[in-house]
Amino acid sequence: MDISFDSKEIAWIIVALIIFEFLVIYPLTTYNPLILLTPVLILAANLIAKKIAAPFSNIKIRYKIWEFQRYGFQERAHFKKPFPIGLVFPFVIAFLSLGLIKIPLLLQFDYKNLLSKRLLKHSGTERRTEINESDLAAVASWGFYSILALAILGSIPAINIIFPQLALYSIVYGLWNLIPFGNLDGSRLFFGSKVGWFILAIFFILGLILVLI
Repeated sequence: MDISFDSKEIAWIIVALIIFEFLVIYPLTTYNPLILLTPVLILAANLIAKKIAAPFSNIKIRYKIWEFQRYGFQERAHFKKPFPIGLVFPFVIAFLSLGLIKIPLLLQFDYKNLLSKRLLKHSGTERRTEINESDLAAVASWGFYSILALAILGSIPAINIIFPQLALYSIVYGLWNLIPFGNLDGSRLFFGSKVGWFILAIFFILGLILVLI
């Protein structure tokens, strides 16, 4: 099973991590340095889980910064080149809200079909050779469930001391990325498994309520 990261992926992940770290500490003047480990754990759990899941759906995924290209339904309503909105949007919202609104929409994954692996598997009496939306949904769901597990772990008092606000930021990360927009994981899940999307949305909303209480 190949769960390696290439150099471009690593570069984008580092950039995303820096942005996430900024969101966590801004606008704090004093903070526990251990809180800087929280974004590391969240991204690691989410990204590694999806890398592990991808081969089971016969696809290979690669991470890059979240991009935005189409801004309307008309054929001309798109940028000539994708705009790296994941580099800008979190900063802008954080600054405009003075740090009150933190939106960690940072990464997306591209994918390619592992056709040779897919041909070895049978689905009834037919072989499915093309990627469909359920494949992408399955991969995205692994990422969300890993974050949910991390939130549960972070709610344990002893763990919370070592990794401050791990539960809160895990829930926040999961909720924002559940938005079915563009190439976010929420879109992959929603259009491939609406039932799975609603189940996770309920879990994360309940989790947010419990964390805030």
